[in-house]
Amino acid sequence: MPRLFFYKASFLKKNLVKPSNPVKKNISKCSGAVKKRDLDAILISDPINITYLTGFRLASGYLLVTGEEELFYFTSFLYEKEARLCKCWKVVANNDIFDRVKVYIKKLKLKKVGFEAKLLPFLEYKKIKGDLASLGIDFLETVDLVEDLRAIKNLHEISMIKKSIKISEEAFEFISEIYDDKMTEKDLSIEIDRFLRQKGDNSIAFDTIVASGKNSAHPHHLAVEMKMESKFVLIDLGSKYCGYCADLTRVFFWSKMPVLFSKIYDILKGARDVGIRKIRDGVMAKEVDSAAREFIARKGFSQYFGHGLGHGVGLAVHERPYLCARNEDVLKEGMVLTVEPAIYLPNKFGVRIEDMVLVKKNKAEVLSGNADW
Repeated sequence: MPRLFFYKASFLKKNLVKPSNPVKKNISKCSGAVKKRDLDAILISDPINITYLTGFRLASGYLLVTGEEELFYFTSFLYEKEARLCKCWKVVANNDIFDRVKVYIKKLKLKKVGFEAKLLPFLEYKKIKGDLASLGIDFLETVDLVEDLRAIKNLHEISMIKKSIKISEEAFEFISEIYDDKMTEKDLSIEIDRFLRQKGDNSIAFDTIVASGKNSAHPHHLAVEMKMESKFVLIDLGSKYCGYCADLTRVFFWSKMPVLFSKIYDILKGARDVGIRKIRDGVMAKEVDSAAREFIARKGFSQYFGHGLGHGVGLAVHERPYLCARNEDVLKEGMVLTVEPAIYLPNKFGVRIEDMVLVKKNKAEVLSGNADW
């Protein structure tokens, strides 16, 4: 029985972060953003945004954040007990969550309530909007209100991301130790996932990509039950540590590297370095993408690099800002990004090199190790 209690206690502790100063600051920033948009409150439906504001990692429900830094969490019986351990909010647990949302918004005398337009399902939006309209309350769309706050990481978040990166790098060393030419792509991906789960959270940042031979020409290839096509394999993996993600890609070769492959790999190393040197506070995201893309174009391979150069990483593996050709978002100190130039040659192979960097005032700090394995 004591052993059972130990596991229960560990479960609760793992899924609850006490309201630390960083979390309180996040709430304060969110309330400030609500006021800035001339709203009385915002109803947050995205679990990741709820975790960011409160530290609660079992988020399933709605979080109402007022401009006065009051928090109300609407959830079901399933999450009530764990939610009440979080002291930063009032928990309202009821089977009819929509009714409770309506009642509390009326009780608080709110007149203009925002919602996450990109994230709230349409039928839920219709229900809540109809309920509030009957009370003369406006339900107004917001876009990326919390995501904008999440883009800039505090010291605690950066520390968690660094630990997640370290686990991910250890996974690449693990691959070198266990690789067997009798393995299938699926075999290897299972072993990688097991390693990442044991070292980090009980979940991973995304489905591990193991792509051998021609399969590597597909950027998001799903590992299949077949032996490796060649002595070359591309692996894209990411750990999670206390909810924070990593995202790294490496290529492995167990024989002499063909001339064309070697040429492309060197081009991508150059493009990666050019992109990283461009990153600093105040630079537009599209300028970073353009710098690396132009480098690849000068080498004659522009048509084979179809996706953006990188993206933000934090509680989600893909979040703002995005390094792509049309994004005019300005990079700010504290953002964490991937830089992942790639060249995909149809029916031959694809090569991608992906590292993670921290935006600083005058440069980028490379958080991941040497990409040359």
